[in-house]
Order: sequence, then structure tokens, then C-alpha cells
Amino acid sequence: MDFVGRRAEVRLSVTAEADAAAAFARATGAEPDPAGLPLTFPVAWLTRPEIAAMVASLAADRPEALPVHELQTIETIEAPVPGMDLDLTVRAIRTDADRITVEAEAMHAGRVWVRLTGILRLFDRAGSRP
Repeated sequence: MDFVGRRAEVRLSVTAEADAAAAFARATGAEPDPAGLPLTFPVAWLTRPEIAAMVASLAADRPEALPVHELQTIETIEAPVPGMDLDLTVRAIRTDADRITVEAEAMHAGRVWVRLTGILRLFDRAGSRP
């Protein structure tokens, strides 16, 4: 079965939690800003189980492969603030045998606030492929 060209989409609500943003800032060596989020914080939303399951479904033909970020961009149109609720739409496509492209938009009040794009490369773990 060929998985190249398969698409998936997930829609969910995310919140820019102040505690999570502060922990993220500290983990990256930055000082937390109670009034704002670290610029790269929206990446944390892509770790949600629903999104991990979507990626796994697109890589189901390679269950031992590990998806690793090959490219990632974050475009902040308007900076979300701590406590803000956003609607996140994540679309993914299996672009070739080794890659999944992920595109996401975080919206609030009908406007896009953040766009994320990532390319995940499927790396086989030792011994998983001939």
C-alpha cells in the first residue's frame, strides 16, 4: 500500500497557558515574560497527542521510523498572549517515502495569529529496515 500523497487534518483548541509558556522559556534559557509568549512557544502545540497520532497514521507503513524535524518555520502574524484560547488547524501530507509536511494555523476571533510549517523526515531505527 502506497502512503505517498495521503493527507490528514486535525482541528483542536489550544490555550497559551502562562505556566507552560514560562516553563518553555526557562527550558530554552530565556527569562519568562508574564505579558508575552516565547516566539517559538507555538511549537509546543504540535506535541499534542492528536497531532502525534495523525503523523503516526501517515507513517503507518513505517511503524519503526522516527519522525525527526528536518525543517521548521514559525510565522507570528499577531503575538498570542498568555491565557489566550486559539483554534488550531493542522494539516499534514505524506509528500514522499521519507517525509511528512505539516502546516498549522492558530486562529483567534476569525484571524490567523500564528502559522507553523514543518517537514518531518522518517528515520528508520537501527535494524528496522533491510
